[in-house]
Amino acid sequence: MTRDVDLLDHLDTWADAGLITADQADAIRAHEATADAHELPRWVEPVGYLGAALVALALVLFGAEVWDQMATWSRIGLAAVVTTVLLLTGLAMYRSDAAPARRAASFAWLLTLAGVAATAALVLFEALDLDEDVAVTVTAGCTAVAAVVLYLLAPTVLQQVGLAAAAVFLLTTLGSLLPLDEPWVFSLGWLVLGAIWLLLTWGGILRPARTGWVLGGLLALGVGFGVAGEQPIWSGVGIVVGLGLVYLSTILDLRALLVIGVAGLVVWIPATVITAFEGSVVVPVAILLTGVVTLTVVVAAVRLGRRAAAEAGPTDVTVQQEETADA
Repeated sequence: MTRDVDLLDHLDTWADAGLITADQADAIRAHEATADAHELPRWVEPVGYLGAALVALALVLFGAEVWDQMATWSRIGLAAVVTTVLLLTGLAMYRSDAAPARRAASFAWLLTLAGVAATAALVLFEALDLDEDVAVTVTAGCTAVAAVVLYLLAPTVLQQVGLAAAAVFLLTTLGSLLPLDEPWVFSLGWLVLGAIWLLLTWGGILRPARTGWVLGGLLALGVGFGVAGEQPIWSGVGIVVGLGLVYLSTILDLRALLVIGVAGLVVWIPATVITAFEGSVVVPVAILLTGVVTLTVVVAAVRLGRRAAAEAGPTDVTVQQEETADA
């Protein structure tokens, strides 16, 4: 990517005007020069994605062709080799200072998690011949550990997605071993997992924060999954979660979280109404009224926002610009 030389030429002008200091101008020039030095051709990133995907696809196709003819340890070895190749390739690319190479590395490491899960499953199921529930749970645990390690190495968007997927995998398998193997326990697990995700994001532990908010919202909205029809209280909890996410999106000014919250309400409001008034004409009427009330609230909020902006007058930035122009 070519840097805007004209923009860099303005740094001295901005420094003379007092907008930035001379040290800041020098730091900006140094940063841009360093970024230029580490840039790679644009084709490196998509080719990296393609290579990682082909390596994973080769394992699937190879297994489909000769899987039945391979010995147990040959299968395990093949899965382990492919996983290692993806892991080391990602490590080599991530050590680069170029952003495209690091993004390709993140994708390779996301596929590495699938390789870890496949290798662990082969060892536990075929080599050790463990009980199915135990084997699946241990596989999920190994995948979760690998996801945590890779996230700590590279706290990127894809690594956080992989961490969330591993957490959900572990959550769904733990239910088979817990004494309380009830649907509501699994539903509550979604809510707890989502709440933990949001709290870790709020505390600055999960990064990038935008990804953390979105994933936490999606996980929390899983509450009631599979039990809403039998236990309406959980769809009601889903409505509360959706409203909470909408409110949180206004505080964070995060449109993606707003979309998730609204989508959750679109799912859980009708689910609650249908469960409560199943087979009655009240269902469409109640959903219609809910939609009208929701739109009314939105319109009222927009009108109040405009009125508040009009009463507040010009912003501090506008006043400062006007004072500068007068001077």
